[in-house]
Amino acid sequence: MKNTILIFLFIAFASLTYAQNASTYFPANTGYKWYYKNTPLDSNNNPQQNLARYRVDTFAVVSTYKGLLANVVRIKDNLLTINQNTPYNDTNYYNFQTTNGWKYLSVSMLPDSIPLPGIMEFFRSLENWYSIFRFAQAVNSEYTIVSKDTILTYDTLSVPIRAKVKAKRLNDQSVTTVNGTYTAKKFVVTFGIYLRVLIFEYPIVERPDTSWFATDVWMIKEVVPSVTANLNTIGVPLSFNIPGNIYELTTPNVGISNISNEIPEAFKLYQNYPNPFNPSTKINFDVRNASDVKLKVYDLTGREVSVLVNEFLKPGAYSVSFDASRLSSGVYFYTLQAGDFRQTKQMLLVK
Repeated sequence: MKNTILIFLFIAFASLTYAQNASTYFPANTGYKWYYKNTPLDSNNNPQQNLARYRVDTFAVVSTYKGLLANVVRIKDNLLTINQNTPYNDTNYYNFQTTNGWKYLSVSMLPDSIPLPGIMEFFRSLENWYSIFRFAQAVNSEYTIVSKDTILTYDTLSVPIRAKVKAKRLNDQSVTTVNGTYTAKKFVVTFGIYLRVLIFEYPIVERPDTSWFATDVWMIKEVVPSVTANLNTIGVPLSFNIPGNIYELTTPNVGISNISNEIPEAFKLYQNYPNPFNPSTKINFDVRNASDVKLKVYDLTGREVSVLVNEFLKPGAYSVSFDASRLSSGVYFYTLQAGDFRQTKQMLLVK
């Protein structure tokens, strides 16, 4: 009995340790894509839904970057539509070491709108790999990622400046997305520029970015708040707003097509084609009466992985595309629900 308890405790501890490994939060295979809705925030941090844009991230390749093995993620942001055909305009680099997620910080990651001579050169001196996301860090225990001092000159002023990046892991949080509900790791990473006076720091600008990470998915949500840069702190009569954004998972345009207006005899869900498929397939269905229609995809565990349709549809025959490039190979189920009607079919993704 004693040995059984010891074995159980060992397995439980091993499972806990594995769950904290940073690499388990990142997709295992290249080709994975993230689709985000990018909602701007005004100066009071109110979402501006009418100005929403889109962002697509792609896990492109694993290669060495600046001395570390990097998961390279290509980014295209501020898209008018999720399928807009534009070049990638940014790149993120991630490295994972035991329970820490490292990220290469570049100038594009830091506030760059402050009109001080020499500030961008100072920022460039900070570019490097940093252990930002520490998954085993005690909750609410703040840690400094980098802190560096310099003297900037403005007219006749010599201004002692400190740039600092600090972070904190918060309590895990349940986050509902278009792909289902995740229990996510939550971090707040604060980028700050401060006036140094003796041992004190007076903020010129601070931006606390909050991110949520789910196992095998990586970032499922990020809030980059609007902040005010106040140069009055250093004797310059100027302050201005740096706008923020909310990034939330969305689904790619699935291209719902009304392929016939003839009223079907009944609600019906058809087998997807092709099947097996890689990475996309089409699903047809019939709508007998005008209804609120939902078409959802689930994995073998019953977890909702995609919402293909969630809207009011008139009677007719419809076709919808399903892009599974972000998913791993395996069996998936798709369910059509309209009023009291519910039907489920099975499909196979093979990569």
